[in-house]
Amino acid sequence: MLKTASLLMAAALLAACATQPPAPITDESHENWQTNLARLDTFNQWAIRGRVALFTDDDVYNLGLDWQRNADQHQLTLEASLGQGVIQVQKKPGQATLKTPEGETYTGANARQLLAQVTGLDIPVEGLETWIRGIPHDQSSFLPDIDAAGRASSLAQDGWRINYLEYQPVEAEGVSPLMLPKKLYLKQQKVALKIVIDQWLAAAEQPASPLFPSFPD
Repeated sequence: MLKTASLLMAAALLAACATQPPAPITDESHENWQTNLARLDTFNQWAIRGRVALFTDDDVYNLGLDWQRNADQHQLTLEASLGQGVIQVQKKPGQATLKTPEGETYTGANARQLLAQVTGLDIPVEGLETWIRGIPHDQSSFLPDIDAAGRASSLAQDGWRINYLEYQPVEAEGVSPLMLPKKLYLKQQKVALKIVIDQWLAAAEQPASPLFPSFPD
């Protein structure tokens, strides 16, 4: 009987923990959100290494991701699985250049449109410049949901819904660690992206890890 009572008590405690509500949003949460917006808006020299899963109506594309930013200069590398080749996109204000695995080069004014036209991959490059840091851009209206720590739990902007599933601390020179996204999920109509960031660098240096690590379930 005692053993049964102990098991029932343990089950009740586990159920209580599983249903514990999230910490409440307070005035301090909103103040921290404004602070985070200001800090991350000026964080414009970085490099990331990660993975992208792009979901469309009829297919899923798994891509290795290498993105380096230095102020307004971007270099984005996407590597398809199974040795299908590397796509490179370079971007600066008003101009984007794309190089295909076959060595062909294309130019345009908008990186997302150029990538979609040449490869069929719909990745919102311009929006991700800020969304990848957990903040909206200032070119259109947005609706944020924040957590108790003042970080974005989701953003709605440009027809996209961005859900932030996990954050990670990133060391930045001269300032306290930044909390930056590790896992995010984006959805717009019939297109969705899952992004996992394995490595953040607070400077546009070349990461040393393999470009296309395995994508876990």
